[in-house]
This record gives sequence, C-alpha cells and structure tokens, in this order.
Amino acid sequence: MNIEVKVLDRIIIKDKDIYLGMERKDVESILGVGNYFSHEKNRVYYFNDEMRIDYGLDETVEFIEFLYGIDGELQPILNGKEIFQMDANQLFDMLSDINNGEIDDSEGPFAYAFLEISVGVYRESTPEDIEDLRAKSEEDGNPMSQEEFEEEMRRANHWMTFGIGVKDYYRF
Repeated sequence: MNIEVKVLDRIIIKDKDIYLGMERKDVESILGVGNYFSHEKNRVYYFNDEMRIDYGLDETVEFIEFLYGIDGELQPILNGKEIFQMDANQLFDMLSDINNGEIDDSEGPFAYAFLEISVGVYRESTPEDIEDLRAKSEEDGNPMSQEEFEEEMRRANHWMTFGIGVKDYYRF
C-alpha cells in the first residue's frame, strides 16, 4: 500500500490524512485503536506493525515511522518516489536537498536525522558491512551462499525505517 508523505505535516493513507499534531482520538477514528507492544501507551502500531505512531504527553501525534523497508507492504512515497525502493544513497541525497541544512550524522552510516525537516532514516547494515561479513565467513571456512549475499546486499542498499516528526523532533 502506498502512503504519501508530506514532511513536517502529514501522511495520506487511502485519501485520509493523519497530521502531525493530530489528537489521538481523531487518529483512532480513522485508523482504529492499533496495537501496543509494551507499557508505552504513547507508542501505537498499525498495519501489521509496519507503521508506528508516537504520541506526546498532550496525546497528539509527534512522530510517524514506517518500519519494514523494502520488504514491507507499506511503501511510503515522498515527492513521487517510493522511499524504500530507492537506493540508500539516492534517498540520502534527496533528503539532504529537501532538508537544506544540518544533518545529525552521529550514528552514520546506519542512521541520519535531517534536522530541518524532522526526518529520520535507519538501516542495520551497509554494503561494506556485508562485504566484510562475506570475507569473514570465507576466512572461517563457512562462506555465505551467493543467494544469502545478494539478499543481504539488497537490504543493506536500502533504508529499513523512515520516520517524520513534528518540527524540531530530532533537536534535543
């Protein structure tokens, strides 16, 4: 399912708008109650846990995150492009252009926060990590199969999560 993303504003799901800053009761009237996985009542999951919404103390939406990357059913779209289908470097460059300002790269190359547009991306590994893993597995005498290598590279070349937050969400 495609979901249109408007940074610093909203997402559009099946012609329904979920706004950053929207009250929980209004979100629930559109999406239902959602799932909780912990004692954190401010964190709610939807669509088979592929989308997370975080609420602030005032019960309004602070953050919306898509969690399953290239393999997920949910495929968020930004500026006409499917975010998770884009090469990680291409998406990074596009977000950098939109952001036009400071980027928190303290967890790079695994995670970045684009501070001007309150967008965050994350991945578990990079292509370089997978190359290193393959070399190590060969050294250990238990080499990765070509199929395993290609699958791991496919995932490493894309972002696993993408989230939008209210203005200054990533500024502490």
